[in-house]
Amino acid sequence: MTPNTRSMSLQDKTIWYRGRSFSSACLSCNDFANFSGSHLSTEFGAAPSKKPGMSRRNFLKVMGGVSAVLAAAPFIAGGGQYLIPQVPSKFKEVQIAKTTDVPVNGSTVFWFPFTTDPTYTNMLIHLPPKSAQEAGKEFVAYNRTCIHLQCLVSFLSNSELIGCPCHGSLYRPTDGWPVGGPAAQIGRYLPNVELRVDGDNIYAVNLNLDDIGYGSTTPPSE
Repeated sequence: MTPNTRSMSLQDKTIWYRGRSFSSACLSCNDFANFSGSHLSTEFGAAPSKKPGMSRRNFLKVMGGVSAVLAAAPFIAGGGQYLIPQVPSKFKEVQIAKTTDVPVNGSTVFWFPFTTDPTYTNMLIHLPPKSAQEAGKEFVAYNRTCIHLQCLVSFLSNSELIGCPCHGSLYRPTDGWPVGGPAAQIGRYLPNVELRVDGDNIYAVNLNLDDIGYGSTTPPSE
């Protein structure tokens, strides 16, 4: 078979598609392209755009999303208490020290109510006699987060003040009120940790978490 004969045989080959016959010479003609289901133009133009619509898969996705919203509606209407964990306002009391653990004009650091972050560290202070008389109690406790830029403060026994090492803010230990540095311009109390003294045992009872880092507008209760 000569090359010319082979070429002629390919051109004369019959193609069967969907019950109809086409010659091999018509594989690129408009009739075959349209009949075979192709939406592509047989010329160099762009393919015609599809008609707008929604597929079954997309429809099911939309309906699934609507169902999820409807199922969550009772929880949202109920204040979102099932979606957003509520911040507790009361905590289980924790023994933090014995009265003999902290000398007069001394302090100790303790965690309360959580142990997950340094902002939950607090200081227990054993007030010297004059300050204890002024405060009406021997032991006081405050959260250590400075209300200025949230550095951690400490009790300075030599000056009988609470001081911030970052920017020099000073607080009086009797009630946590700022008396010096940038915190004094803010004018809010250090968050007070409520205590309970039972014999020789000292317990941390409660702390307002909203006051941490921002301070309190009310003095500690006796």
